Amino acid sequence: MNLNRASSKGDLAAVKTFIGEGTSVDSADRSGRTPLIEAAWAGHLDVVAFLVESGANVNASDGSGYTALMRAAEDGHAEIVAHLIQNGADVNCRGKVKGTTPLMLAAEQGHVKVLEILIENGAKINAVDQFEETALARAYRTNQPKSAEFLESKGGRGKPERSSFTYSEKDLKPYIKASLPQWSAAAVESGMEEEETIEGGFEEE
Repeated sequence: MNLNRASSKGDLAAVKTFIGEGTSVDSADRSGRTPLIEAAWAGHLDVVAFLVESGANVNASDGSGYTALMRAAEDGHAEIVAHLIQNGADVNCRGKVKGTTPLMLAAEQGHVKVLEILIENGAKINAVDQFEETALARAYRTNQPKSAEFLESKGGRGKPERSSFTYSEKDLKPYIKASLPQWSAAAVESGMEEEETIEGGFEEE
């Protein structure tokens, strides 16, 4: 048992003991995960609160660039998301691999309450990742209609990507600010009907 493990398990007593004995509150494991990231990911609000109170870096990231806020948003821990933001967590932080934001993670997992908290605290609703996908595009791609509906109601935009589409290293693009077209379920259905008409060919005369 070490501080990271105790944090992941939600063992507050052990966490307090390790901190009291001098273990660094920001000690990281081989993946770069700190006790705060572990506790936030596992949903242990009491441990998260204690670690933050003990001086943990709320914006520390693991080897993938994921912070405690990103992990909490990904797993739908709304109270932890709110607590981290109240203590200085960056709502627009990004992962290293795809440029993923907390909002995108919450959207593709269907965590509407987390989306609400993030947007109320300044999350950029139409930020794009390295593949030019917004949170709304991800919500539709992962079949999360409630997330999509909520994001659209807040002005979310995005361009749909086919779920079968794969990216290669050469496809990686720098972050850009783009004016993406409005996209809704109705628009997608209309586009599908148009594709079917084209694929059906012309009638013989």
